[in-house]
Amino acid sequence: MASLTETLKKTTLFCGMDQSDIEMVAAQAVTRQFPKNTVIVSQGDETDSFYVIVQGKVDVFLQNDKGKEIIINTMGLCESFGELAPLGRIPRQASIITTEDSTFGIISRQVFMDTLLVKPSIGMRIIDLLITRIQDLTEEVSSLALEDVYNRVVRVLYKHADEVGDKLVTEKLTQQDIASRVGATREMVHRILKELKTGGYISIEGKHITIEKKLPPGW
Repeated sequence: MASLTETLKKTTLFCGMDQSDIEMVAAQAVTRQFPKNTVIVSQGDETDSFYVIVQGKVDVFLQNDKGKEIIINTMGLCESFGELAPLGRIPRQASIITTEDSTFGIISRQVFMDTLLVKPSIGMRIIDLLITRIQDLTEEVSSLALEDVYNRVVRVLYKHADEVGDKLVTEKLTQQDIASRVGATREMVHRILKELKTGGYISIEGKHITIEKKLPPGW
């Protein structure tokens, strides 16, 4: 596992900072480990720390008052969350849950603000980061509003797949994982995957889905 200092050097907000400045931030941060399926931040919480992922992965999700959840993002090594909290003391806008054993560098509001004063360029990086987050969120909302369930499933498969040889293979994804990302029932996702498998478009081994050939434009 990389040290917090090495992780900060690769994190968008701190990339390019002097080594001494990064070491100063790392020295004042707290490193904590959490097991899989731990909620790190809850939507509506009034906390003001900033988190950097040193090891592991998390899902970012929203939940309504009836308990229905939808996953809007997945984050991993050297990514960060909670940038707005130290700046505006606003409630958390989403919940964060670990999807595997994870380690975080937790930076307090005071340390974050002190660093921002020393390195004003971080302010511009925050703006750039937020623009990217808004663009990603706009794409997700557009998908939910304008695409049918099949096309949303296709987006998730491609988004979470990496090249393995000449095929695309997803990270570990259950049918419920996919359903939570597309705003549909597990039964609907099961039907779509079954049809794709029958058509020879995908194969499934455990929690990994291999895209055998280009997925059809409609279902």
